[in-house]
Amino acid sequence: MRSLIKWSPISDFHDVTNQLSNLMNLGHRSYYNHEDEVNDDAHWIPAVNISEDDSSYYIDLEVPGVEKEDIQINYENGVITVNGERKRFREHQKDKIHKAEFVAGKFSRNFKVPREVESNAINALFENGILEVSVPKAESSKPKKVKIEVK
Repeated sequence: MRSLIKWSPISDFHDVTNQLSNLMNLGHRSYYNHEDEVNDDAHWIPAVNISEDDSSYYIDLEVPGVEKEDIQINYENGVITVNGERKRFREHQKDKIHKAEFVAGKFSRNFKVPREVESNAINALFENGILEVSVPKAESSKPKKVKIEVK
């Protein structure tokens, strides 16, 4: 005896959109480091905004659920490396999990910065899940306004 299964084009559409959504959740962030080598230690990649003003460069990382104690920042040879780990929010001990999208594990991001920075004055502030790394520019790289006399 054969059974018929009711086909719904909407369910196929939902399957495709869910697969695309999962693909896009990587946020177009690469699992490669600054030298195009695969970063095998990374379980997830935090989103980043990079900006600058006249005095500093700013690297802001979105790291919700990460404790301040689980973040390490290093500067070496013109590269800032930010490593950390987000621990599991709660162990799943229930019989039925309907959806689990939280990502836990280690992350690592590398950022090349110009050589003309005050490496001894780099600092970081962690607040509300945002890590802001401030990289002061060296005096020689700051824009200077020079008045030119017209003769």
